[in-house]
Amino acid sequence: MGAFTVTRLGVIGGICIAVAVFLTGNTITFSGAAIKETVPLILFIAAIAIIVFSLMSNGVAIGYAAMVAATIALIQLVDMFRSDSINFSVRLILLLVGVALALFASITRRRA
Repeated sequence: MGAFTVTRLGVIGGICIAVAVFLTGNTITFSGAAIKETVPLILFIAAIAIIVFSLMSNGVAIGYAAMVAATIALIQLVDMFRSDSINFSVRLILLLVGVALALFASITRRRA
């Protein structure tokens, strides 16, 4: 896979994670209230780091930022499974897709 394609996958993954931070219900709210809590703020910073490091072609840094996002996504997934109702929201699916793309971009970038 070419370096440009891997860069695009990392950027798309970071954008998916960043948009997932701002999703509430069926709407996207671009207000400061979405990142006032610690976990969404860390997730947003990780998404921005994934985008920046993908454009800089730094596979190790992409991997670290993707691991932060993957840890938070895994915690949210386990929390959903532990709750009484299991419902996959658009936010969680977009977050998981973004994390998968970022992890794939970091692994592929290190091998290339």
